[in-house]
Amino acid sequence: MQTKTDPRVLRTHKLITDAFIILSQSKSFSDISVKDITEEAMINRATFYNHFLDKYDLLEKVVEEKLSLNLGCDKQKSLLTLEQTIKEIFLSLTRFEASLQAHSANQEENETIDSIIRIELVNIFSKKLTQTNPSIESRLLEKLAKWLTATVRGMSHDWAESDHSESPEEYIAPLLPFVMCGIETL
Repeated sequence: MQTKTDPRVLRTHKLITDAFIILSQSKSFSDISVKDITEEAMINRATFYNHFLDKYDLLEKVVEEKLSLNLGCDKQKSLLTLEQTIKEIFLSLTRFEASLQAHSANQEENETIDSIIRIELVNIFSKKLTQTNPSIESRLLEKLAKWLTATVRGMSHDWAESDHSESPEEYIAPLLPFVMCGIETL
């Protein structure tokens, strides 16, 4: 059995994901078939299924890869404070969402992408909160990670729907003290 580091496996994986991205620019997710992907990538169906379970699995992997690229390296994130992490994730999400606007997604695709983003952010915030306060109780840690995820996602959606009269950096700067200290700082 080939390992994931085998250059042939990596090359085929890239062919499939690139084909999917190309097709996504002209077709909605629901209109893209595995046959379309295999024809675009010039591979057979069996090869596709050696790499992915189905087109939903492919979508999940493509979103995870794009999101990971936008969120940057985990090693860098471990050096940031919680406040810096929140800011960097917000800025990364605005870049990621801008890259998604290049193609029109249907509701099913948007829900899948949003679910993947939420899972990834909860994981990132859980790690950062554990790093910040190792003695935090696990149930509270999970709630806080979900709260931060919802907060940052909400802010990134709000910025994306705005007229962009302010940059993402200008948008997040006055909000960070409230995220860190609460509304009582008013």
